Amino acid sequence: MDEDDDIEIEHIEPYSCVYCSEIIEDETAAVTLTATWMPHWRAQKFAPLAQDFWAHSACLQKNWHGSWPWEPHVLYGVDSGDERDYAESLTLSVARPEDRAEIEDMLELAFEEGLHRAYGSDLVEDLLPLVSVLEPSQLTSGTFYVMADMDGQIAASGGFSRDMPGSGEIIEGVAHIRSFATHPDFAGYGLGRRLFEHCLKEAKAQGLREFVCFSGLNAEGFYANLGFKKENAIEIHMGEGLILPAVLMRRLI
Repeated sequence: MDEDDDIEIEHIEPYSCVYCSEIIEDETAAVTLTATWMPHWRAQKFAPLAQDFWAHSACLQKNWHGSWPWEPHVLYGVDSGDERDYAESLTLSVARPEDRAEIEDMLELAFEEGLHRAYGSDLVEDLLPLVSVLEPSQLTSGTFYVMADMDGQIAASGGFSRDMPGSGEIIEGVAHIRSFATHPDFAGYGLGRRLFEHCLKEAKAQGLREFVCFSGLNAEGFYANLGFKKENAIEIHMGEGLILPAVLMRRLI
């Protein structure tokens, strides 16, 4: 290179905390929200804004409540068209009690979209706070599972229990399907089926013979595709005078 050649030096703006705006000088002292999507970061498949989105650990913990400052279709850090690759990279694991808040946030999003297709808006508004809450026993049963990425971002959940929802009754050989849901951004990528196939394997290993499902009208087709048969229409009493029309479905294990 000759001394007379012009050298173009790129000016890089310093990172600053998205909450307090303080300049972040030490990269190791900050939390990058792109860490949730490191596989995509390495493959250069990340949301356009993610590479410049930084926050101090303290600010992140204090201020983040699950509301992302970019479009919903990149909620999990993937550009449109990359969702399938992301969905296939998710791992299945047993849900933990400390996952509760994140699972319930996902359940609310999933159920809101699904229930609106099958029930009136007024009913859904009343039901959501009830149907998106997990029973504590689900998270200690060892048979309730999540699909999540390497940093624990949850995209789907589902499992089974020996006790019947609501009553706690246990019938020999029978298991009850519990809280199957997929985040709307990842519906249609087979996450629910992957969860169910794992449940089927685990239930067989335990010597169970039948799955029973109290399905909302919005999910009847999903369970039918998994081999469940409709037995009859039912009503689920949710308390406070709320009644959810539903379907009792069964499937041999």
